[in-house]
Amino acid sequence: MSRRKLLIATLAIIGIFIFTGIGMATISEPGSEQDPLVTQSYVEKRIEQIKYYIDQKIEEVLGTVDSNKAEIEKLINENKELKDKIEAIENIKQTGSYGLEVVELKNSQKLIGKAGTEIILRGGQAKAIAGELGGLSDVTGATDIKMNQLIPANHLLIIPRSDGRGVYAEKYAIFMVRGEYEIVEN
Repeated sequence: MSRRKLLIATLAIIGIFIFTGIGMATISEPGSEQDPLVTQSYVEKRIEQIKYYIDQKIEEVLGTVDSNKAEIEKLINENKELKDKIEAIENIKQTGSYGLEVVELKNSQKLIGKAGTEIILRGGQAKAIAGELGGLSDVTGATDIKMNQLIPANHLLIIPRSDGRGVYAEKYAIFMVRGEYEIVEN
């Protein structure tokens, strides 16, 4: 029996060494095939790849930001233009350029119009104020009304230039006016 126990003990010890060796071989050590050591150049190469990737993404974002910035500037300019147009329309509306406005002149008051102003005498008497380059255009009568000439009633008059042309009433006159003008006291 003793020989048999010795053989079993020897086989057990050999088995333990074999299993321990196999177990040690499967555990990875730094620098082994399962857990390789890396070189500095490999790490730097990977860092460069990551930096390149990040730089590309930053460039994409900056490109999008620049394109959005240009679009925003374009919209701001369009908005400014629209605000200017609205302001111009409001100014025209305040001066009555869209519709005819009833204007009364009394006691030598003058109505001085800007270029394109339309005037129609509806009642009373008025005389023309001409400029250096001519008088008022009487569209209805197809004539040019000179300085101090009586204005015919219900004739459409157009002031061709902004050079001080207009009409004045010695006593009283009522007009329909479209366009920019100012009333001047004499």
